[in-house]
This record gives sequence, C-alpha cells and structure tokens, in this order.
Amino acid sequence: MSRPLRQRVGWRTSVEDAVAAPGTPAAMASAGFWFATTGAVIALLAIALPHSPALDERGMAWLAVATGLLALAALAVYDHLPLWLFHIGVLVASAIATGAVEFWGEGADSTPLPYLWPALFAFYFFSVRWALAHMAALSIMFAVLLVAQDPGYVPVAAWATTIATLTTGGLLVAYARDRLNSLIAELSDAARRDPLTRLLNRRGFTEVFDVEIERARRTEQGLSVIVGDLDGFKRVNDRFGHAAGDEALQRVGSAILRGKRSWDSAARVGGEEFAVLAPDTDEHSAYIVAERLRTAVETEFEDSEVGPLTVSFGIVSFPVHGQTAEALLQAGDQALYAAKRLGRNRSVISSAEVPGILARTSRPGRDEAPVDLATLLTLAEALDVRDSGSSTHCRRVGRYAELIARELGLPPDAVECVRLAGILHDVGRVGMPDELVVKSGPLSEREWELVRSHPEIGARMLDTTEYTELGEWILAHHERPDGGGYPAGRKAGELPLEGSILAAADAYEAMTAERPYRAPLDPEAASEEMRREAGRQFDERVVDALLRVV
Repeated sequence: MSRPLRQRVGWRTSVEDAVAAPGTPAAMASAGFWFATTGAVIALLAIALPHSPALDERGMAWLAVATGLLALAALAVYDHLPLWLFHIGVLVASAIATGAVEFWGEGADSTPLPYLWPALFAFYFFSVRWALAHMAALSIMFAVLLVAQDPGYVPVAAWATTIATLTTGGLLVAYARDRLNSLIAELSDAARRDPLTRLLNRRGFTEVFDVEIERARRTEQGLSVIVGDLDGFKRVNDRFGHAAGDEALQRVGSAILRGKRSWDSAARVGGEEFAVLAPDTDEHSAYIVAERLRTAVETEFEDSEVGPLTVSFGIVSFPVHGQTAEALLQAGDQALYAAKRLGRNRSVISSAEVPGILARTSRPGRDEAPVDLATLLTLAEALDVRDSGSSTHCRRVGRYAELIARELGLPPDAVECVRLAGILHDVGRVGMPDELVVKSGPLSEREWELVRSHPEIGARMLDTTEYTELGEWILAHHERPDGGGYPAGRKAGELPLEGSILAAADAYEAMTAERPYRAPLDPEAASEEMRREAGRQFDERVVDALLRVV
C-alpha cells in the first residue's frame, strides 16, 4: 500500500483537504470502506442475534461477504479509482440493499433501512443531479422487489413514502454538505485576506507568490512583482486619526483592485505596504501596470478630505532581478526605496546602479527626504554608463546647451541652469528597463509609450529639488515646433526656450557621437541636418546659435 493503513481507514482530514472534499477519490474510498464494513457487520448481527424465522440466514451471509469484499476493494485501491467506478459501486450497494430487504423476510415493505446507506453516500459525494439519478435506480429496484414478492398486492404508499423520505433526507445531507464546504472555504479565504481592504494578506500573498514563481520557473514565463508604499501616510493618521487612516487604506485597496489586471494578485503586506504579482509579465509591462495603479491612487485622493495621497512603486521581474521570492522582494524593496529617494509618487524598475547610488547619498532617518541635485547628477551619469558605456553623453549635451545659452545672451545664472538641465535631460530613463534601452530592433507601441514617458518622469524628479524650472525644460526637450514631438505635442510659441536648447544640444551630440551600432556623422553633415530640420524639429534661433559655436 502506498499510504499508511491508518490514513486509509481514517475519517479525519485537514482543513485544506476539506475544502476540496467530498469529491476526492480518497475521501469517497474511505467512506465507502466504512459504509461497506458497517453493512457487513449489520448482516452478521442479523444472523447472530435473535431474529424472525423468515430471515434467510444463508442469503444474509452472502450479503455480508459481498459487502466485505466491497470494503476490501475500497481499502486496496483507495485514491486510484476513477469517479465512474464509484457510481458503479453505489449501484452495486443499492442492489445489495435490495437483497438485504428481500432476505429479511416478511414485512419487507416496512424494513427498507438498508437503502439508507447508498442514498446517503450518493447525496454526500455526488452532485444532486447524479444523486437523484441513483435514487431513480434505487426506486426501480425497490419497486421490482415489491412486485416480485406479491404481484397481486403492491404497497405503492409504502414505496412512495420510503423513496420520498430517502430523497428528502438526502437533499438535506447535500444542503448541509454544501453549506459546510462554503463555510470552510470562507474561513480559509478569511485567513488569507486582509479584512480592511479585502486584498490578500501577507500569508495569502506568500502562498500565491510561491505558486506563481514555481509556475514561472517551470514554464519559463515571466513574473513581475510590484512593491508599493504609501507616501506620507503617517500624516493622515496623525492629523485625522486612525479611523480616517483605515478609510484611506480601504480606498487605496479599491483603487488597486480597479487598476490591476484580472489575472494579477494584489495584497496588503504591511501597514501601508502593498504588492502586486503580475504573471506572464516582464519589467516594462509591469512598469505600465504600476503607473496605472499609481495614477489610480493619486486620482482617488485628488479631492479627498484627508488631502492628496500618493504611492511609490518598485518593480522587479523573475528571473532578471532574482531567482527566489526572497531575492525578488529584497530587490523590489531597494527599487521602492529608490522611488522614495527620487521624490516619491513614481515607479522605478530595479537596476544594478540605482540602489547603490541612492544608498551612498541617503541620510540616516530621512528615508523620504527630498532628493538633492547632486544625487540626480550622479544618477544621470550612472544611467549614461548603463545606456552607452560611458558618462560622456550627458556631459557633452550639458556643454553644448551651455554654449548655445551663452550665445543667445542668457544671464550667467540661467546659463548654468541650462548646463545642469543638459546633464539631467535623460534622468527620467531610470523608469525604462535595461533591455528596452539596448534593443536594436523596432519598438512596439507599448515600448514607445515607455520611451515617451521619460521626460515626464524626469520632470517629476526635478520637482523634489529647488530647481523645479529645470523639470519644465526637461519635460519639453522632446517637443517640436511643428507639434510632432512628445509627450504633449506642443508647438512653437508654447515651448520654453531652454527646452528647445536642450533638444538641439541632445540631437547634435547624438549625431556626432560614436555608437556601437553606427559611426558618427562629421560636424559638417550634422550641421546640415540641423539646418534642414530648423523650424520643424528645432527652434531656428537655437539652431543658428548652435552652428555659430560648434
């Protein structure tokens, strides 16, 4: 036997098993063993105890043997029986019960108790439809028996009363079974749900995470984890009380449920900490999901009595950022910390450079302190190294922007700010996954959405410094005078001059710099390209100033 005998003949089960019961072969085999064994014992007791002379002792002995064989069969095969064999077993049990009524002797119409066993088994373990089908077969067997005993007199009332009683009792058993299973399922679900937000709790999240990461490992499909934390939630509790804080958490949970996809799993894993499992999703798809969730939470509290409330997200993917749940969560926490340090209310994909940079510039006890400009400059250089292998691009753009600004006659302070903006123009690329940055083939529409979002991300990062105007320029550095740029499609007259300076400096540097995938243009060819696009892609004044200083 593959399972211990104690387990095969036992009737107790765990709560987890009970959720799936009573439809398991093991549960039906165990119950069948006890039902058949009890039937065999009753048949033997009927022979051994004082009984009516009409009792057929030999027939009852054969029934005891038959039910004993059924019990041994259930014990031997246990959980290896297909469902259809259990249906056959119930039909056999009904036939044995019919034999028991017959061998009992006279008064059989008032002794149909043996039918109770197959009826109870059918209603407890099968669907109501199948149980009623078995009751139909049982009623036919009982009717045939009554006709065979006395063809001249058939006790129809007794037959109808017996069948109606067994059916009613069986339906009550089925109802109690369904209610019990529903209660067990609700209790099991309650143990895995956060009662406040109705999201998964940490236990439920861990269980789902273990299943999803094993599935991702087996199928070699992606799995992303989005780790979030509310920004400044302590202020809500301190100012408005814990009741208001609980209501805010409920609204956050509702916003996350609305924003996630149907196949994602959302959880509240701590006080104001949330997590989302995104199966079959790489990191840049998960970034889009995270941004949708971030926007949903921000929108939910735009006009709230407790004031604006936002959330920051860190994003990691299996197997890029970790092979185990622990490693992924650790990397996700680092990315979340980076999002906090970069000004909150943003999503950051984990990378090899960002957590180390932010850790070196962090201040003890100031996890959510506004990021300073030096941190962003260091981050811009690190992203430059990630994207091109050196930090010269951002510094060259800064240098070209400085020369153009000076040529256009901007004040010295403004010239310095333009230089800094040139260095920081692509800092928003921290929100783009590594594989997208180095992709050589054409981009999909979803990937283009990520690319077009980096000016907005960079602008939000500058909002956390005292140089907020730099964010406005960075936001505009991919716009065009003809309105064909992004992210807003603004036209000439709507664009800040500094943003147009960054656009020209970035384009000229990109054309004249050597890249692994192409040779650089010579300065004359690059200048000709700039002249050709003046008035359409670039501000004419800025192009003229650039060509005078390069």
